[in-house]
Amino acid sequence: MTSFSTSIHHVVTSALADLNEAQLKGKIPKNPLSETHFLAAWTTNAIKKKRFESDVVPTLTIWQRKARSLGKNAALVETFTAIKQSYEHVFNEALTPKIVNKDQVVALCDKLTEQQWMVNTDLEVGEKLNRHSGGQASMIICSQEFESHFEDGVLVKPISLYIRGDVAEALQAAFDQSLLLYKVTDYKSKVKYHGEYIIYPNNNGDFLPELLEI
Repeated sequence: MTSFSTSIHHVVTSALADLNEAQLKGKIPKNPLSETHFLAAWTTNAIKKKRFESDVVPTLTIWQRKARSLGKNAALVETFTAIKQSYEHVFNEALTPKIVNKDQVVALCDKLTEQQWMVNTDLEVGEKLNRHSGGQASMIICSQEFESHFEDGVLVKPISLYIRGDVAEALQAAFDQSLLLYKVTDYKSKVKYHGEYIIYPNNNGDFLPELLEI
Protein backbone atom coordinates (compact mmCIF):
# COMPACT_ATOMS: atom_id res chain seq x y z
CA MET A 1 0.00 0.00 0.00
CA THR A 2 1.32 3.43 -0.90
CA SER A 3 1.64 6.23 1.63
CA PHE A 4 -0.54 9.33 1.57
CA SER A 5 2.43 11.46 0.51
CA THR A 6 3.24 9.33 -2.53
CA SER A 7 -0.46 9.01 -3.40
CA ILE A 8 -1.20 12.74 -3.26
CA HIS A 9 2.02 13.51 -5.13
CA HIS A 10 0.82 11.16 -7.86
CA VAL A 11 -2.53 12.99 -7.92
CA VAL A 12 -1.16 16.51 -8.35
CA THR A 13 1.55 15.39 -10.78
CA SER A 14 -1.05 13.63 -12.92
CA ALA A 15 -3.44 16.60 -12.79
CA LEU A 16 -0.78 19.10 -13.83
CA ALA A 17 0.48 16.80 -16.60
CA ASP A 18 -3.04 16.32 -17.98
CA LEU A 19 -3.69 20.06 -17.84
CA ASN A 20 -0.42 20.79 -19.62
CA GLU A 21 -1.21 18.24 -22.33
CA ALA A 22 -4.68 19.74 -22.87
CA GLN A 23 -3.17 23.21 -23.18
CA LEU A 24 -0.49 22.05 -25.62
CA LYS A 25 -3.24 20.59 -27.79
CA GLY A 26 -5.12 23.88 -27.65
CA LYS A 27 -8.10 22.40 -25.80
CA ILE A 28 -7.77 24.56 -22.68
CA PRO A 29 -6.84 28.28 -22.70
CA LYS A 30 -4.06 29.37 -20.38
CA ASN A 31 -6.08 31.45 -17.93
CA PRO A 32 -7.12 30.84 -14.29
CA LEU A 33 -10.84 30.37 -14.98
CA SER A 34 -10.36 27.79 -17.74
CA GLU A 35 -7.72 25.96 -15.72
CA THR A 36 -10.02 25.82 -12.70
CA HIS A 37 -12.89 24.45 -14.79
CA PHE A 38 -10.57 21.79 -16.19
CA LEU A 39 -9.26 20.75 -12.76
CA ALA A 40 -12.76 20.75 -11.23
CA ALA A 41 -13.90 18.33 -13.94
CA TRP A 42 -10.64 16.39 -13.56
CA THR A 43 -11.10 15.88 -9.80
CA THR A 44 -14.74 14.88 -10.29
CA ASN A 45 -13.73 12.31 -12.89
CA ALA A 46 -10.90 11.01 -10.69
CA ILE A 47 -13.34 10.48 -7.80
CA LYS A 48 -16.00 8.80 -9.93
CA LYS A 49 -13.56 6.46 -11.64
CA LYS A 50 -11.66 5.71 -8.40
CA ARG A 51 -8.46 6.58 -10.22
CA PHE A 52 -6.39 6.98 -7.06
CA GLU A 53 -5.97 5.45 -3.62
CA SER A 54 -8.92 5.85 -1.23
CA ASP A 55 -6.87 7.88 1.28
CA VAL A 56 -6.72 10.87 -1.10
CA VAL A 57 -10.45 10.95 -1.93
CA PRO A 58 -11.36 13.34 0.94
CA THR A 59 -8.69 15.78 -0.30
CA LEU A 60 -9.95 15.48 -3.88
CA THR A 61 -13.47 16.20 -2.64
CA ILE A 62 -12.30 19.35 -0.85
CA TRP A 63 -10.63 20.58 -4.05
CA GLN A 64 -13.74 19.77 -6.06
CA ARG A 65 -15.94 21.85 -3.74
CA LYS A 66 -13.39 24.65 -3.59
CA ALA A 67 -13.28 24.91 -7.38
CA ARG A 68 -17.07 25.02 -7.58
CA SER A 69 -17.45 27.67 -4.89
CA LEU A 70 -14.45 29.92 -5.57
CA GLY A 71 -13.92 29.54 -9.31
CA LYS A 72 -10.59 30.94 -10.46
CA ASN A 73 -9.87 32.11 -6.89
CA ALA A 74 -9.54 28.46 -5.86
CA ALA A 75 -5.93 28.70 -7.13
CA LEU A 76 -5.76 24.96 -7.78
CA VAL A 77 -2.87 25.17 -10.22
CA GLU A 78 -0.81 27.08 -7.67
CA THR A 79 -1.82 24.69 -4.88
CA PHE A 80 -1.04 21.57 -6.91
CA THR A 81 2.32 23.01 -7.97
CA ALA A 82 3.23 23.89 -4.38
CA ILE A 83 2.31 20.40 -3.18
CA LYS A 84 4.34 18.79 -5.95
CA GLN A 85 7.38 20.95 -5.22
CA SER A 86 7.12 20.42 -1.45
CA TYR A 87 7.12 16.64 -1.65
CA GLU A 88 9.80 16.49 -4.34
CA HIS A 89 12.01 18.63 -2.11
CA VAL A 90 11.91 16.01 0.67
CA PHE A 91 11.61 12.81 -1.41
CA ASN A 92 14.61 10.81 -2.54
CA GLU A 93 15.66 10.48 -6.18
CA ALA A 94 13.06 7.73 -6.70
CA LEU A 95 10.35 10.19 -5.56
CA THR A 96 9.57 8.20 -2.45
CA PRO A 97 9.79 9.30 1.22
CA LYS A 98 13.17 9.25 2.92
CA ILE A 99 14.04 9.17 6.60
CA VAL A 100 14.07 12.22 8.84
CA ASN A 101 17.20 12.54 10.97
CA LYS A 102 17.56 14.25 14.34
CA ASP A 103 20.32 16.39 12.82
CA GLN A 104 17.69 18.01 10.58
CA VAL A 105 15.52 18.94 13.57
CA VAL A 106 18.55 20.24 15.48
CA ALA A 107 19.50 22.33 12.45
CA LEU A 108 15.97 23.76 12.36
CA CYS A 109 16.28 24.73 16.02
CA ASP A 110 19.67 26.33 15.37
CA LYS A 111 18.34 28.29 12.39
CA LEU A 112 15.39 29.72 14.30
CA THR A 113 17.69 30.59 17.19
CA GLU A 114 19.85 32.52 14.72
CA GLN A 115 16.70 34.34 13.63
CA GLN A 116 16.10 35.48 17.21
CA TRP A 117 13.49 32.88 18.12
CA MET A 118 13.32 31.54 21.65
CA VAL A 119 13.81 27.79 21.13
CA ASN A 120 13.39 25.22 23.92
CA THR A 121 13.92 21.46 23.78
CA ASP A 122 14.48 20.95 27.52
CA LEU A 123 10.92 21.48 28.77
CA GLU A 124 8.44 18.66 29.33
CA VAL A 125 5.07 19.46 27.79
CA GLY A 126 2.25 17.99 29.86
CA GLU A 127 -1.46 18.74 29.80
CA LYS A 128 -0.80 22.47 29.79
CA LEU A 129 2.38 24.54 29.71
CA ASN A 130 2.39 28.29 30.19
CA ARG A 131 5.55 29.67 28.68
CA HIS A 132 6.04 33.41 28.35
CA SER A 133 8.38 34.61 25.61
CA GLY A 134 7.95 38.33 26.18
CA GLY A 135 6.60 38.79 22.68
CA GLN A 136 9.57 36.99 21.13
CA ALA A 137 8.88 34.30 18.54
CA SER A 138 8.99 30.91 20.24
CA MET A 139 9.27 27.22 19.39
CA ILE A 140 9.07 24.46 21.98
CA ILE A 141 9.69 20.74 21.51
CA CYS A 142 8.85 18.46 24.43
CA SER A 143 12.08 17.18 25.97
CA GLN A 144 10.64 13.68 26.34
CA GLU A 145 9.73 13.52 22.64
CA PHE A 146 13.03 15.07 21.63
CA GLU A 147 14.87 12.26 23.39
CA SER A 148 12.61 9.23 22.88
CA HIS A 149 11.08 9.68 19.41
CA PHE A 150 14.38 9.05 17.67
CA GLU A 151 16.22 5.75 17.35
CA ASP A 152 19.84 5.84 16.24
CA GLY A 153 19.27 9.42 15.15
CA VAL A 154 16.25 8.59 12.98
CA LEU A 155 12.73 9.92 13.72
CA VAL A 156 10.48 6.92 14.40
CA LYS A 157 7.50 8.65 16.07
CA PRO A 158 5.81 11.96 15.22
CA ILE A 159 7.24 14.92 17.10
CA SER A 160 5.26 18.06 17.98
CA LEU A 161 6.58 21.58 17.54
CA TYR A 162 4.75 24.28 19.49
CA ILE A 163 5.10 27.53 17.59
CA ARG A 164 4.29 31.15 18.37
CA GLY A 165 5.49 33.69 15.84
CA ASP A 166 5.86 34.03 12.09
CA VAL A 167 4.75 30.58 10.92
CA ALA A 168 5.91 31.30 7.36
CA GLU A 169 9.43 31.88 8.72
CA ALA A 170 9.30 28.59 10.62
CA LEU A 171 8.00 26.77 7.53
CA GLN A 172 10.84 28.13 5.43
CA ALA A 173 13.43 27.20 8.04
CA ALA A 174 11.98 23.67 8.19
CA PHE A 175 11.81 23.42 4.40
CA ASP A 176 15.48 24.41 4.19
CA GLN A 177 16.22 21.30 6.28
CA SER A 178 13.95 19.11 4.10
CA LEU A 179 11.28 18.99 6.78
CA LEU A 180 7.52 19.40 6.28
CA LEU A 181 5.29 20.74 9.05
CA TYR A 182 1.75 19.44 9.50
CA LYS A 183 -0.64 21.76 11.33
CA VAL A 184 -2.74 20.48 14.20
CA THR A 185 -3.77 23.93 15.43
CA ASP A 186 -2.48 27.41 14.76
CA TYR A 187 -3.25 28.82 18.19
CA LYS A 188 -4.63 26.69 21.01
CA SER A 189 -2.48 23.75 22.09
CA LYS A 190 -0.84 22.25 25.17
CA VAL A 191 1.45 25.29 25.24
CA LYS A 192 -0.46 28.50 25.86
CA TYR A 193 -0.64 30.85 22.86
CA HIS A 194 1.33 28.40 20.70
CA GLY A 195 0.07 26.47 17.70
CA GLU A 196 0.98 22.81 17.29
CA TYR A 197 2.72 21.46 14.19
CA ILE A 198 4.00 17.92 13.67
CA ILE A 199 7.01 16.48 11.90
CA TYR A 200 6.27 12.90 10.88
CA PRO A 201 8.76 10.09 10.28
CA ASN A 202 9.74 10.18 6.62
CA ASN A 203 7.79 13.49 6.35
CA ASN A 204 4.80 11.25 5.79
CA GLY A 205 1.65 12.57 7.44
CA ASP A 206 -1.78 11.30 6.45
CA PHE A 207 -2.95 14.76 5.37
CA LEU A 208 -1.43 17.71 3.53
CA PRO A 209 1.49 19.59 5.10
CA GLU A 210 1.58 23.34 5.40
CA LEU A 211 2.77 24.92 2.16
CA LEU A 212 5.06 27.84 1.55
CA GLU A 213 3.35 30.92 0.06
CA ILE A 214 1.65 30.03 -3.23
